[in-house]
This record gives sequence, C-alpha cells and structure tokens, in this order.
Amino acid sequence: MARLGVGKLGNVTGPGITDRWGVTCADLGASTVAPNGTLVSVFGDTFAGARVGQGDWRSPVILIGSGDPEHLVRYERAGGRDAAYARQLWPYQHREPTSARDRGAISTVIPSDLLRIDDMLYLHAIVNRGFGNVAWTEIWRSADNGLSWHNLSTRFPARLHHGHAQCWSWDYDPDDGWIYVASTGFQRDKGIILRRVRPAHIADPRKYSGWGYRGDRRAWGRTPAPITPPGERWGELSLRRLSRRSWVLGGFVASRYALGYRVLGSPATELSSVPLQLPVIGSSWDDEDHAGGRVAQLYGGYVLPGSQVNRAGGVGLLVSQWNTEHGWPYRVMQFRATLIGGEQVR
Repeated sequence: MARLGVGKLGNVTGPGITDRWGVTCADLGASTVAPNGTLVSVFGDTFAGARVGQGDWRSPVILIGSGDPEHLVRYERAGGRDAAYARQLWPYQHREPTSARDRGAISTVIPSDLLRIDDMLYLHAIVNRGFGNVAWTEIWRSADNGLSWHNLSTRFPARLHHGHAQCWSWDYDPDDGWIYVASTGFQRDKGIILRRVRPAHIADPRKYSGWGYRGDRRAWGRTPAPITPPGERWGELSLRRLSRRSWVLGGFVASRYALGYRVLGSPATELSSVPLQLPVIGSSWDDEDHAGGRVAQLYGGYVLPGSQVNRAGGVGLLVSQWNTEHGWPYRVMQFRATLIGGEQVR
C-alpha cells in the first residue's frame, strides 16, 4: 500500500513523451515558472537514442510546457532557437581530456538549478573536465522565458569553500531581497553550506555572504560551514521558497540513498534540529514499488513550482532514474509526496 500522498504520477521524459525533441534519454529536470507563466525545465546529459550514449549528446537542454504537483508535466516545445529540437544551450564539444595538461577539454556541462527573479531566469551550471572532475561553475541568464541564454562571464572556482560550492540550488526571497544559495560538492561526499547574495551582485563571487560561525554562534558574513548534521552526504539539491516563512531544502541524500527534505521557516536554520523526511527511497531493480515510493538507482528530486507542505500529496518531485548497466531506463519521473512542517496534514 502506498504511503499517504506518496507515489508516481508518471514519466515526464522518454520514448513517446519527449523524443519528438530529441530528448529520448535525459535526467535532472530542475524547474521554475517563467515570467510568461510557462514551466521551464533544464536537463543534463541528454541523448536522442534509445539508451545512454546513443544518438546526439547534449547538455544542458531546456523543455518548456506546463504542470504542477497535481498535474503531470507536459512539454510543448524546446528551449533555444529551435522549438522543434532541444539543442544544447551553448556550443561546446563533449570531449574527455587526453591528459592532465589538456585544459581545453570539456566532457560535459551539468545544470545545477534554475532561478527566477522578476523577468529574468538564471541557470547555474557545472563544467566538468572528466566526469566528476569539476573545472569551474558559471551562471547563465535568459531574458526571454528560457529561449536564449547568455553567460554572465564569471567563473566560480571548483575549490571554492573546499569544494562545497559546486552543485547549487537557489531561490529568491522578495521579503528581504536576498537570493539564498544552498550548495554542496559534485562528488556526493559532502554536506550542505548556505550563502546569500543580492540580485544585483549575482555575478560577483566576492559579494556572496556565507552563513558561518562568529565564535560559537552562526552569523552572516563568515566562512560558510555545513548546516547539515555530521555524516550526511548530499548530491543534487532543491531549495525552494513555497510561501512566506515556508521553505523546503532537500534532494538526493547520498548517505541514505533516498530523496530527503526538510521543511524550514528560513534557510538559515540549523538542520540538525529539523527532521529529515524521506518520501522516496532507493531500492534494487527487482524490489521497485513506484506507487509506494521505492525507486531503483534514483537521484535528483527537484521540487516543482506550486508545491505545498502540510497537504497530502502537495509536493511535486521530479525524480531521475538511470540503469547504469543497461543504459535504460534513463529518465525523469514525477512523484507526489507529503511533507509536514508545523501543521496537521489535511
């Protein structure tokens, strides 16, 4: 029996769904609502063929459509200059480095997360030189609802904050005017740190303020220290402001092989005092139960716009799955989950 409000709503990528845009195999799918009201989703390594490694390889790509926690996401066109085909958002050739001195190779560019501020969309991306070997990260901007993207010409070093600032998730709080950035390493062996920045300074690494320690107390303007309990290791992240004083932070908890989330009143919260809720957990391939929240080789776990806590099935999650032995399934699925934060579920 499925747990309350937990279960798969359907697949959002794959054959017969998104292959018309050359998106047969894809993962990730961090999403936001564009200024024109459409749902914009960004995907990582994407292939036109029937399994990983087959067909045209691109990353990142954009699909644009509609959907929310109660309604399955459906895409209507590709982002970029070609509505009929999801082209790589900016030109580079996928090439593995031939040696440690090969500084021109880019194996792939993995999207972290999308952010909307007023009429602008921002995309944080992770540049890999050899998969898992982050060269730097960077920010791109779209002024036309995700159709075209322009580099802000700023590189954030891979070693920034001891490698804790590689994989980002971020959201904007209009009440205090800050962008809050939760981040971790790309290697799934670190905790989460928190920073914030004003929108006007988003491209200036020097203007990011860390949530760290002044003596034995937390304060802004310090070197950021992990906000997660010792022993928690994280991968893909999703930080979302759902309403005033209602935030969700979570994603792929590598140390638990599950998708885990915390409901917060503010991003600047010591997470050891907040329970970690695990609506979707990992399983073996022969023990899957998508209706019950058990998924083999899962990751991702991005919170959909329109999600609500304290409501049965009120949180939408885009969940990735990759059978690394066979190369398929390699897809994004939509789940509904219930997250509790201070009130009774209704």
